[in-house]
Amino acid sequence: MAIKRAVKMAAAFVALSLLISGCSIEFIEKSFDDNNKKYSSVSRSETSRKTSKSISEKSYVVTDTKERQEYSMKKNLNELQTEIYNRIVYDIEDYALYFTFENIEQEDFKNAYYAVLEDHPEFFWIGKNFRYHMKTVGDYTVVNVDPDLMSEDVNVIKGYKEKFERVANNIITEAKKKENTYEKVLYVHDYIVDHTDYDSETLDLIKNDENEGLLNASTAYGCLVKGKAICSGYSAAFQYLMEMLDIDCYRVSGTRVSESGPHQWNFLLLDGEYYYIDCTWDDPITSDGQKRKTYEYFLISDGDIFLTHKLDGEREVPQCAGRRYNYYVYNDLFFDEYDFRYIEEVALRDPLSNIITVKFRSSEYLREAVEDLMTNQMIFTIPHIKGNVSYSESASECILTIRINNS
Repeated sequence: MAIKRAVKMAAAFVALSLLISGCSIEFIEKSFDDNNKKYSSVSRSETSRKTSKSISEKSYVVTDTKERQEYSMKKNLNELQTEIYNRIVYDIEDYALYFTFENIEQEDFKNAYYAVLEDHPEFFWIGKNFRYHMKTVGDYTVVNVDPDLMSEDVNVIKGYKEKFERVANNIITEAKKKENTYEKVLYVHDYIVDHTDYDSETLDLIKNDENEGLLNASTAYGCLVKGKAICSGYSAAFQYLMEMLDIDCYRVSGTRVSESGPHQWNFLLLDGEYYYIDCTWDDPITSDGQKRKTYEYFLISDGDIFLTHKLDGEREVPQCAGRRYNYYVYNDLFFDEYDFRYIEEVALRDPLSNIITVKFRSSEYLREAVEDLMTNQMIFTIPHIKGNVSYSESASECILTIRINNS
């Protein structure tokens, strides 16, 4: 709170000095609602104003290095917005709870602010919604920005951050023990899926345009510390952990192909190739209420993701053509066509396993497999399969999973 009061007092002092000099002040307060993507405003003596293109003479040295990442949101900003971006990062790293600028436009701030939040999932205590206050005297404007916060107590925020970093560091310590890149990414994916429950209550609040609880479930903190998140929390946590492993990772938004509701997932760069990954959809709850981890969306290509996902077009994304690290390709579970011998070979790799899962190049071959294995019961010609079997098909209609109950 001391930081916030100091900033407000500084802004008040500027305004008071200008009043004493005989100038009049225009006051405009605007609030941006990210859920509805619009501003609301209250003004007194609101008139057009001239705004200079500078924020401060001071140079802000920050630890941010996002300009090296080809698809960071920072790289989309113009020169002024980049200055604002650096200033926001500087202030957040100093635990500022309130931002003050001189002579900037609200659109420049919004673009920079959202870029910071997209690039920095570790700033989880800062919300997307903010209130924008402008005090204008002639050509001079002081802008105060008041964001939504998990807490207005710096010590409380530091406590949250300490918990968050402790959990994240423990995950990364274990991930780094894995022998290669694939195993490291798989460990992080599995940790998130195994330790996080989808927060359907928060999803209902979003649908009802309520904000309560959003600053937890939609953040990396909610995912890693609370163990409850919505898709934005899953993707923010995965992004942060990948970057701790020095893997360039980003978030991207869109919808289901079959629905209009918003969704968020990731794309990342591995050994020169881009992949998509969706930890949320690899953590489904089945119709019988069981939580079953899948790998349908683990390091997949454009061709795979666009069977079920649709981009919203709000950010530039690369062609994701990577195949080497796809779960099914890497583990020799991907087939260009159906042949019973492929299924038999997979089943015999581990006769004690009660699950057989394979991926086909198209749904046509999956249909052929179901007809032969299930309808014609060829599955029972595999020696160790003698009990009841059930099967399921993935949303993409390319992955077949057979469950065996020999008891």
